[in-house]
Amino acid sequence: MGVGVCGRWWWGRALRLSRHFRGPPRRGARGSLGSGSGPRAAAPLPAAPVSELDRADAWLLRKAHETAFLSWFRNGLLASGIGVLSYVQSDVGREAAYGFFFLGGVCVAYGGASYLTGLVSLRQCMRLTAGGALTRCAAVTSVGLLWLCAVCLYLGQLELEVELVPDDGTDRYPGDDEGGPPDK
Repeated sequence: MGVGVCGRWWWGRALRLSRHFRGPPRRGARGSLGSGSGPRAAAPLPAAPVSELDRADAWLLRKAHETAFLSWFRNGLLASGIGVLSYVQSDVGREAAYGFFFLGGVCVAYGGASYLTGLVSLRQCMRLTAGGALTRCAAVTSVGLLWLCAVCLYLGQLELEVELVPDDGTDRYPGDDEGGPPDK
């Protein structure tokens, strides 16, 4: 019954983190953690062997983490789609559409933020390299930005159409006295 990388005590992690920022302790240095005496002073921590079970657990953790992000993103897309449908229905639907777009934004933002923080904090448990983690972070960020751009372009296009198309049923355009399309 071995203890995996993620199951060590909190003080072991804190010690490794402090060594990472200060470097390895020097023998006999003032204020260092190792004084140079004792059986464990110079012995490095042995690397735990990675078993097939550990690899399978890491893979399952990665897949569960990605599935959680994808479900949040799916819900955000669904709310945005409902917002698009309600926007074209009526004036009351336009007011409700902004709420659906906001709800979609909350879902996409929360899903992306929870994925990124989980990826950063669980990277070692997932057995990801730094490059793999950065690639996944870039993918999640780009998907969120694509959603944001699509929603902003859609809302901007609709607002532009609402301003240019007259509502009173005439063919008059803003700033035109003759009733035809504006000349360029």
